[in-house]
Amino acid sequence: MVNTQQHSDSNNNQSKLFMTESHSSVAVELASPWRRIAAYLINNAIYYSIIFIGLRIYNATFDFESEDLGQNIVLPFELWFLSDYESTEPVSSILGLLFLPEETHDLSSIFLYIILPVAIFALWQTIQMSITGQSIGKRLMGIKVIGIYGQNPGFVGTVLLREIIFKIISHIILYIILYIILYIILYIILYIILPFDLNNSFWSPRLVKCILFNFPLLAIFCLIMLFLKNINYRTLQDYLAKTIVIKVEK
Repeated sequence: MVNTQQHSDSNNNQSKLFMTESHSSVAVELASPWRRIAAYLINNAIYYSIIFIGLRIYNATFDFESEDLGQNIVLPFELWFLSDYESTEPVSSILGLLFLPEETHDLSSIFLYIILPVAIFALWQTIQMSITGQSIGKRLMGIKVIGIYGQNPGFVGTVLLREIIFKIISHIILYIILYIILYIILYIILYIILPFDLNNSFWSPRLVKCILFNFPLLAIFCLIMLFLKNINYRTLQDYLAKTIVIKVEK
């Protein structure tokens, strides 16, 4: 059985976590919130740079045949700023690029220049996280993910639970729940209380989506948790996967 205990170092005022198993004790230094945020930004910067370069290459090599192109190929709020080419059927995520109409887009080029590089990057990140507990960003910032008992969480802990399952819960299940709740609240306010003309173009499911995308409640909640020392800077992903993030000793 392994016990963990947090200790404050008076000399450098940094958090220590003591992991004890049987008669041995190992002290690890918790990763600071700023290091974790920096690692997250680095990973996303690489991800979006790959997409950005791929989109630019695709844009330079593919001529549009339609004369009625009036919207960006990608919608806010994930990818819209990365592309200057246009489409009558924009998409809202990277996977949506696979389902663009062949009449106006070269799907094989999209796969070659965008989807494939992103997939290679994701595979490399997955392998590194599974083996070492470090993504590219975490490695550059000198931090890593370990289990609460000091073990290597492997693929299940670092990728499946912390990334895939968490995103399914937060981006799909929780999104649907919040969408329904917010839709009902807005409906009551705009239609019953005010009342408001529901035939007005202002009222639509797009309004609800816009609010949810602009106010990522779960992300804000995790950001707050990241600065709470009494819970060892653990976010919802860490609790789901039973992990902590520590500073790697040089």
